[in-house]
Amino acid sequence: MNTNERHPQVLWAQREGLLYLTVELHDAQDAKIDLTESSIDFSNTTDDMLYKFHLDFYKPINPKESKKTLTGRKTVMLLEKQEDEWWPRLTKDTKKLAFVKTDFDHWKDSDDSGDEEPDFSGMDFSQMGGMGGMGDMASMMGGMGGMGGMPDLSALAGAGAADEAADEDEGEGEDEATSKPKD
Repeated sequence: MNTNERHPQVLWAQREGLLYLTVELHDAQDAKIDLTESSIDFSNTTDDMLYKFHLDFYKPINPKESKKTLTGRKTVMLLEKQEDEWWPRLTKDTKKLAFVKTDFDHWKDSDDSGDEEPDFSGMDFSQMGGMGGMGDMASMMGGMGGMGGMPDLSALAGAGAADEAADEDEGEGEDEATSKPKD
């Protein structure tokens, strides 16, 4: 790689039949994007620096059905997969590419059925008990014994200063008694 070449940051996410690919690079309106069934080549010069990358997809896509949008801040591509299935990764190569990251704004797991929030209205959480292997937390805490409650410490408020003064007086008296004989 030439010293005047860099990789732009590439974000990716997927759905069963679709890939989201975002290239985060400002002033990329004139980017050269070569999209084939098996790969993508991207290049753009920004601020006298060449940004480019090549990726071989995990499985084939439909380049004719795919869409791209070039803006001043990023390039967003919606790439249609040839087969409706979840990919374990974006590329054929299992090697992690430092410039390719997960796009959590568009990410959806294969077990997500839709955009709706889970419905917990029919669940009674009081019947769940403790975590697995822990049993009932209330009975476990009640059986600990020996701890009792905290004593009332309000009577001791401000007593600390008086105790320190008394200790100092006692200490001075002992020092005087041992260092000077009495008449």
